[in-house]
Amino acid sequence: MEKIAEWHREFQVWHYSVSHSTLLLRSVRVDGFTTRIDVLFAGVELMRIKPVYSRIAVLRASEEEKRARLLGESEAVLGKHLFLIDGDNDYVVAGGFAWHEDEGDHHTPSRFGPLRGTE
Repeated sequence: MEKIAEWHREFQVWHYSVSHSTLLLRSVRVDGFTTRIDVLFAGVELMRIKPVYSRIAVLRASEEEKRARLLGESEAVLGKHLFLIDGDNDYVVAGGFAWHEDEGDHHTPSRFGPLRGTE
């Protein structure tokens, strides 16, 4: 298991697109934070997530860990990564992960392109 990012601030599901298989989690500028953070999962195949997190840690599972956890989903996860969210129960199976921090607010477009609800 490899920790690839962690933040101690609130995140919420901001956008999900079935047609583009993208999931955006966002932490807006509130409670003394002067920045906004967008977390993007691209090529999403499977997910089990909550609508809001009080903090977030993203870990990438090894291929062995992925196979052990998602045995019944073998066809859907070929070529994808298993990203564990904030512990062992929540996850996203996706082709990629990226994040960006800036000084935008909840109305400012995302760096990840024109996503509905982020412009």
